[in-house]
Amino acid sequence: MWNWAGVVIAGMLNGSFAFPLKTARTWRFHHLWMVHSLLAMAVLPWAIVFVTVARWSEIFGEVSARGWLGLMGWGVLFGIGSLLYGVAVDLLGIALGFAIQLGLSIVLGALLPLLWAGAFSLRSGGDWLFVLGLAVMVAGVVLCAQAGGGRDASPKGLNADSKISGTRSHPSPAGRGGFRAGLIIAIIGGILAPTLNFGIQFGTALLAKIGEMPGSGRFPVPIYLAWAVFLSAAALVQASYCLLRAAKAGEMSVFLAPAAGRDAPQVATMSCLWIASVFLYGRSAFGLGRLGSSFGWPIFVALIILTSNAWGVILGEWRAASRRAFYRMLVGSTVLIVATFLIGQSRR
Repeated sequence: MWNWAGVVIAGMLNGSFAFPLKTARTWRFHHLWMVHSLLAMAVLPWAIVFVTVARWSEIFGEVSARGWLGLMGWGVLFGIGSLLYGVAVDLLGIALGFAIQLGLSIVLGALLPLLWAGAFSLRSGGDWLFVLGLAVMVAGVVLCAQAGGGRDASPKGLNADSKISGTRSHPSPAGRGGFRAGLIIAIIGGILAPTLNFGIQFGTALLAKIGEMPGSGRFPVPIYLAWAVFLSAAALVQASYCLLRAAKAGEMSVFLAPAAGRDAPQVATMSCLWIASVFLYGRSAFGLGRLGSSFGWPIFVALIILTSNAWGVILGEWRAASRRAFYRMLVGSTVLIVATFLIGQSRR
């Protein structure tokens, strides 16, 4: 019960982490995301390791170089997938880009670990109920994505997004070639999106035995070391891209602008929320057992969507939207809740 509650809280934290971006004044998206990547994926994870993991430096020698390289490979893939998400949404628009990538993320992130473990055969009622829950969840994602596209089609929504990201909220009329490129990027991004789940699972398996030492408690805290290595590899990819983008635009001086003192605390807040959500999800999925990441992942993603929709209503993002778009968001959110219940029942 407590582990399921942890997955839910983790999803709510992750669905809330990006909202400090709404109050950013000076930094553009690549400035914000570079600092966030370094802080949330490198600085904070290692700070947790230094505080909680005894003899962490010795553990490096107890794991093979091949194991560490494999873990960093998952981190690089996660970093690339995160970048492709933004590119696909820029080319295809929120509705299509969001639906393709999150839909693939939910299905692949849940099914692949089950297949690797040999625990999925469609011979039991629970397996069929799990598949039904995933299908219903994808339908809810599509409805929410369509609602988001309808909301941001208004001039107010477009201006708000442009201030934050410095990119288009909808694809420009780039023609069939631009659409085809966006579709390919969205599919690749969707395939790479669940690498966060895979990296956490790989790191957990890599250090689980080392963590089973006297005094480590119920949860083997040395696993935090694996997660820090994984996330640091992702941080390197994302921060490097954002740094190159800022340098190419000649905007490096923005980091030292007087108003940066206002934006920096916002990034620190979002970074703390994000890393708390990831570590809490990892711990909770571990507590759910061998297949916890398969059942926990779709619920984690669904809570991210539900929470971000709720914040959108609270912050007035839907005021300029049509009733049709708003009601579609409500229906999509309800569908996600039903899907979450189905997946939870299938686990029982």
